[in-house]
Amino acid sequence: MKSKEISSLANPELKFLISLKKNKLRRQEQKSLAEGYRENLQLISSNFEIDTLYICREFFIGENNQELIEKFKNKNVRIVDLTSKAFKAISYRDRPDGMISLFKVKTQNIDSKDLSGPILIADSIEKPGNLGTMIRTARSFDITNIISSDGVTDFFNPNVIRSSIGHIFNINIFSEKSKKIISYLQRLNYEIISLDPDSANSIKSYKPKKNYALVIGSEQYGISEIWKDNASQILKIDTENKVDSLNASGAAAIAMWEFYKNYE
Repeated sequence: MKSKEISSLANPELKFLISLKKNKLRRQEQKSLAEGYRENLQLISSNFEIDTLYICREFFIGENNQELIEKFKNKNVRIVDLTSKAFKAISYRDRPDGMISLFKVKTQNIDSKDLSGPILIADSIEKPGNLGTMIRTARSFDITNIISSDGVTDFFNPNVIRSSIGHIFNINIFSEKSKKIISYLQRLNYEIISLDPDSANSIKSYKPKKNYALVIGSEQYGISEIWKDNASQILKIDTENKVDSLNASGAAAIAMWEFYKNYE
C-alpha cells in the first residue's frame, strides 16, 4: 500500500507538527519530534512509543535510509511522505536529512528505582545545546543516569535531542527539584561532587567513590547554593591564561573524563 503524502502547509497534521516547536504545546501534548538519521536510529532501538515517521526522500543523505525505514515498518510505525516544502516547515535544521519522527515523551520517577553507579546532575541548565551535549558525552563515558535539577530546559526539546545525537533515548533520565534529589542521593549514600571555579580543591587526579553524583551548574550562575551546601566535595577545573570559567558542557566533559580515568 502506498504511504500517505502531505504537500500542503494547510494540512492539519502538518500544522500540529509545526505547533510542537513551542515548549508549552509539547508539554501539553506529551509529544515531541526527533529529527535526523542518527537520532532516529537511536530512537527505534529504544522503548519509546513512536507515532509516525515523516520522510522526504529528496533530502536523504547516504545509502542506509531505506534500511532504517524498514526498522520503523517492522515495529508497525506509520510512515508519511512529505514534499520538500512541507518537510522544511517542520524541520529544525538548515540542511535537513529527510527524517523526522513524532514520539511520545516520557521521564522516569526517581522514586521508582534505586540507582547505582555515576550520575550526572544538570543543575538549572538553560541552553538545549549544552544539555544535549552533556547527555551525549555522559553516555560516551558510560554514565547512563542523568537528572535535571530544577530543570529550565525541556529534556525533549528537539535541539536537546539533536545535540545528544539521540542518545537521550537510551539512558535513564529524571527531572526533579534539587531538595528531593539531594534527599534521594543521601539515602543511597552517594558522594555529591559539585564543580565550582572558586573552589580551592582541584579535580585533577581526584578519585570518586563508586557511587558519585557530578553536579554541573547553570551557564550564568554556576551551581546553586543548595548544591554547595550539600556537596561532599566541591572541586574546580584548573585553567590557564586567566580563563576563570568554562562552558557548562565543556566543564562537564572535562570532569567526566577526569573521573573516568580514576574510576574503580
